[in-house]
Amino acid sequence: MNTLKIRTLGQIQVQLDGQEAQFHSEPARALLFYLLSFVEGRSKAEILHDLWDEEESPQVNNRFRVTLHRIRTALGAPDGIKEQYGRYQISREVLQSSDLYRFYVHLSQAEHCSGRERLQELQKALSFYTGNYLDGMDHEWVQQAREEHKTAYVRALLELSMLYCHEGQCEDTVHALFRALKSDPFIGENYHQKLMTCLSVVEDRYSAIEHYRRFIHFLKNELQDTPMQDTVALAQRIKDGEAICKRKHEDAPTESEMTHNCPFTPTGQCPEFFMDLADCNPEQNTVA
Repeated sequence: MNTLKIRTLGQIQVQLDGQEAQFHSEPARALLFYLLSFVEGRSKAEILHDLWDEEESPQVNNRFRVTLHRIRTALGAPDGIKEQYGRYQISREVLQSSDLYRFYVHLSQAEHCSGRERLQELQKALSFYTGNYLDGMDHEWVQQAREEHKTAYVRALLELSMLYCHEGQCEDTVHALFRALKSDPFIGENYHQKLMTCLSVVEDRYSAIEHYRRFIHFLKNELQDTPMQDTVALAQRIKDGEAICKRKHEDAPTESEMTHNCPFTPTGQCPEFFMDLADCNPEQNTVA
């Protein structure tokens, strides 16, 4: 049994039995990541166009066959790349060896849990997302996949922040919101409002107003816009020392009372964000 590990989130690495996989050509390595970006499969014509800007010919077809052979050898998996009905696709076994697969498996499992178990599954998923997908590769097909994965990452952080808030874990709520807004500051002004409120609880009103000022600067420079009136009003309430949301402590209200009084914490179920991978097993990460 060969142990294969593929890392694509934050760093790019392919290891076979603890050693760097030997592709012997950059096109072979690029084709692996290309197919990982399109797990539903791609036709030979699409691959040749997107990767090599070529059309089929005897010479190009031979080069393609050699490239496939190099990938399969590097992965230690003769069936690592499969062809079916004219489409080439990474095998399930190779896919399961990737951090991307584990990220989505735990997101899917979180979707089928609630409460503390949901929170823990989201934490596990986010532990695999240590940076952008295939960071440093700037091909158009990479950018498309990168944005899709980043969207799932940001949504997971936002949901995690809500779960932390329900648990009364204010510092963790702030940390999750910071990560989400750093990755995508365009996600919604309501999340900036939420962070302002949480900062006024966890740190002080000065930290909250500092974020508000940075947000104003961002709107002006990136969107040529100004904050909504309710954001301005919230900032004024914080400046005036009003307790928008009270931190949980021994003498504070119960958890249900606290979250009910928080203006930014929904009381219903979190929305379903992620692809259904309920039949996947995140522990399967070896390739025969």
